[in-house]
Amino acid sequence: MKACCEFSRKVQINQIQKKPLTVKIEANEDEKQALAKRFSIPEVQSLLCTYQLKYYHGRQVRAVGEMRAEVIQNCVISLEDFLVKMNESFELHFIPSDKLSSELEEIDDPDVIPYENDVIDLGEVTAEQLALFLDPYPHKTDADQPNPLILSENEVEIVSNKEPKENPFKVLEQLKILNKDKKKS
Repeated sequence: MKACCEFSRKVQINQIQKKPLTVKIEANEDEKQALAKRFSIPEVQSLLCTYQLKYYHGRQVRAVGEMRAEVIQNCVISLEDFLVKMNESFELHFIPSDKLSSELEEIDDPDVIPYENDVIDLGEVTAEQLALFLDPYPHKTDADQPNPLILSENEVEIVSNKEPKENPFKVLEQLKILNKDKKKS
């Protein structure tokens, strides 16, 4: 897993015993600003994630995460900024990179994450999960309803005086009729 400087919270595998380990991580102001820049969003107001880590066979770790985040996104319809609240759950499996089979690498399953040197970076994993939960085309709930168009009397006349455009398929229909007439003669 590549090291990333925006948000890093490293956990040694040997910290996880037979009993599940609970880890809670929260981004500070500098990290939130860096993550907002990384994901090209106006602001990350809060980012908190709680993990239940459980060690199982072959140095593998199962992680169940609960993420709470508040971010400001830009509406693709109105171009206004708006608040998005997230409360998401997810499950991940960490596998030592030396145990990762070439088959599994080809699958590129986002739920299976390789780690190296017996260290898992939960901060980077949280950042990646946040990126997955962000709407790539965010829009405010009221942005779907455009403001009604209000026209004055003069504008109504201008609109009503325009000639209707000819249907392009009408020309094709006329050609079809001509072809039928030629076949009959």
